[in-house]
Parts: sequence; structure tokens; C-alpha cells
Amino acid sequence: MITHTVYGPVKGVTGERGVAFKGIPYAAPPVGPLRFQPPSPPDPWDAVRPATAYGPAAPQPHDVLLEAMFGQPPFPTDEASCLTLNIWTPSPHGEARPVMVWLHGGAFLTGSGRDTVFDGSRLAQQHDVVVVTLNYRLGALGFLYLPELLGEGYEQSGNLGLLDQVAALAWVRDSISAFGGDPGNVTLFGQSAGAMSVVSLMAMPAAAGLFHKAIAQSGNAEYVHGADHATAVTREILTALSIAEDEADKLLDVPAARLLEAQQTVSEAMRARGEGMGLPFAPVIDGAVLPQAPIEAIENGAATDIPLILGTNLEEGRLFLLGPDAPAIDDASLLNLFGAVYADPHKALEAFRATEHDPSPLALLAAITGEQMFRAPTARLAEAHLSHNPNVWLYLFTWRSTAGNTDLGACHSLELPFVFDNLDQPGVEMFTGPRPPLDLARAMSAAWATFARSGTPGCDWAPFEAHTHPTMIFGTDHRMADDPLEARRALSPQPQVEAW
Repeated sequence: MITHTVYGPVKGVTGERGVAFKGIPYAAPPVGPLRFQPPSPPDPWDAVRPATAYGPAAPQPHDVLLEAMFGQPPFPTDEASCLTLNIWTPSPHGEARPVMVWLHGGAFLTGSGRDTVFDGSRLAQQHDVVVVTLNYRLGALGFLYLPELLGEGYEQSGNLGLLDQVAALAWVRDSISAFGGDPGNVTLFGQSAGAMSVVSLMAMPAAAGLFHKAIAQSGNAEYVHGADHATAVTREILTALSIAEDEADKLLDVPAARLLEAQQTVSEAMRARGEGMGLPFAPVIDGAVLPQAPIEAIENGAATDIPLILGTNLEEGRLFLLGPDAPAIDDASLLNLFGAVYADPHKALEAFRATEHDPSPLALLAAITGEQMFRAPTARLAEAHLSHNPNVWLYLFTWRSTAGNTDLGACHSLELPFVFDNLDQPGVEMFTGPRPPLDLARAMSAAWATFARSGTPGCDWAPFEAHTHPTMIFGTDHRMADDPLEARRALSPQPQVEAW
């Protein structure tokens, strides 16, 4: 099967579920003088280019928790050839189909569009859509803020990963019709850092018009870095690399492996200081690519024409805080932590206990972690977008993993194989436990694809309202509920401090 992109012909692989094209470059190799620069178009080609194997991922650490939980080996990485995308289509021919472009998560440090959980073949074939996954630059290569140290020409360096995503969307606009997709009906969806990317692109002038609907799974429109904090992280990276500030241009030649080591050093130092969730990199409010925090831009109407699905998992924080390396915490420390967040910590603790499957101090620590990182910011984003667009739908994923001793619960990332209807992919049952419910995967993938096609998710899913917070529960059954976590949402938080 040969299909022509704007850059040249590619040959994919035809299978039982349609046609797959893998490893197509959407930007030039970001190396040499292009390191720390916005993506450039790839060079065109004349000969047929095989598109039968995934390209390498962006450079990243290999001890990735989620890949280990799915039982997957580390995937190859390469700075020069990481900016590629993958396409699954029922057919390059026929009526133009809705396009669903996926942005992977991984704390802006890890992840890849080649993860088998994100295989788009079933989603494409069962729902007659075109699915695209992609890689983007991560860590220092994608989010190191350099204008304070390297000056003119590096104004956009703190958001290169986002600009890579914009370049991929531009490629989709220009080429996806050759693969059976409709460039006028593109849905952007992502999870965790991918969801943070989705809402960032909703706020970015450079992404305007490149997608028409959005889905944010376990995201946060508020966690961004200011220029001062981002520059401080850059200085820490330089220190970890033993590079003087007046020689910061040496970063252009540092091997990617050494940059990864420096990232790890800085991340560990941030965690030890209790700073920034231990995430050294995030989108930067730079006045160029990202003029303001996504939540503020959306409140001001930056994405008024984009319908939005958003939601979280019930027990997000359990992925990060349970297991053999779980932190130790007692009742007194827990009360102090709640006191830093809520005006009445005793009332807050009781509210959390009433909605928690496990009332132990560690489980409650996981609960407040998930609440602050994902659930509460998601509710605020829903309310902000609703003020400009009535087409907002909220969900809560409550199905609990049965893997191991069931400590994972309805944790962060558990919904991923359900959204892609990939419960049969190798290693998934290591995360979900045996025999995860197929009907839940069918329901979620159908809702996502229906939304991509029509702009509404169907399945009797009522739109969001600010007063009642109607929420679709994806759990042992699929049902609507008004404000299922009202006891938590009604708590009075301490005044928020702009930290980053």
C-alpha cells in the first residue's frame, strides 16, 4: 500500500484491522544547530519510504514505571530520528474519516507513541476513524528554557515539545487526507503530561485551527513554569553538567545521555526539597509560545469553539505512592499535610475517609495527591471552559485494578487500555489484573470515537453544569451521577500561592 504525503510516498502494512503506517517523519532531525530550536520540516523524498516499523522514541530514562507495569521492555531512543508519527486507518480510500491524534504522557520526561497500549488499529477499525500517535521531544531537549542564558534565537526553547506537537498537527492538516482522514475534523486527546499538552495547545496561538475537539485525561491546566523558575532549573542542569553559565552554549554539544543524567540529578534534588512534584520540566509561560497559563487563557476564551471531554481516575495518586518504595506517613503528619491544603484539616480528612476505599494514612496521602494534581484542577478547568462553550463533558473512572494485592485501585493511567480497547495487548493484565471488563473498554472507546465524529460523546452522557457537576462514571457499570465527589469539592482550600 503506497500513500503520498506532502513530503513523499510511504508504504504501510495492510492487516485484518486496516492499514498501519509507522515511523513517518513529521520534522527534520532536531540535532546539531537544530537542537533547542523549533521543529523544521523534514526533507522530502522521492523513492517509496517504508512505513512499517516504529521510529525510536525521544531520549529518556529507561527505568519507566508504567512500561514495567505493562511488562514491556525498554524501547529504542534516538535524538536524531525521534520526531515521527504513526497512523492507523481502515482504508486510505472512501469518505473522509474523523482523525484522532494522541499525545502520550510521562511527566514530560518519558513516553512514546509506539507504546503497544496506544496501538490504534482496533479503535480505527471498529469506529471508522483514523488514529495518529506521535513522539515529541522530552526533558531538557524539549523543555529547557534558555533565553536568559543563551539570548536571542532561543526564545521558544522552553516549549519545544509543544511546538513538536504543533508541527505534527500541521503535518496531519496537510497530509492526513491521503490516509483517509478529514483534516477538518481532528480531535486531540492525551493523558497526564499529554493532557497537559492538550490544554496547553488549546491556549497556544500557534495551534489555533489545527484541531477541532479535545479530550484531556487526568490533566492539569495550572501546572506550568514561570520564566524565573524555568531559568533556575536550567542553572541546576548546568551545575549538574559542570558547565559555567557563561559557557552555556556547550549544551549544544552535550551527549543526550549526559543530559539525561543531569535531569535525574535535578529531579531528585527537587523531590528532596519537596518542590514542583519533582518535575523539572513543564510548559513555560514564555511570552512567545505560551503567553499565559492554560487555565487563564481558557478562562479568557482562548478555545471558545473547541468541545471538550475531561476527567480523572478515582484513585490517581495510588500509582505514585503505593508499593515497596512507598513513603512512611503517620496520622500527625497526614493532618499537617491536610492543614497545608484545607482551612479545616479535620473536616477534610473525614470527607476523604468517607470516599476512600482504604482509610489508611498512606491511602489518604495518595488521595490528596491525586486530588491536588488532577481531580480539583480538572473540575476548575471544566468550569472555566463552560463559561465560553456549553459542550463540556466530565467523567470519573472508578474501576479498580485487581492486579497483585489490588493496591493500585483506580489509579493514574489505568484507563489507557480501555480507551484504546487494547485489553488484549501483551502485559496489560499485569496492570489491570486478569479478565478486565471488555464492556468497559467498548463503552469508553465508543464514547471517545463518537465524540471525535460528532462533537458529542453519546451514550446518554449529559453535558457538564457548574452547579450540579454531572459526571459519567466509568466503572463496574456506566452511569451518570451528580457531583460524585461533592464532599471533597465542597471543602474550603487554603488560599492558593503561585509557586512556579
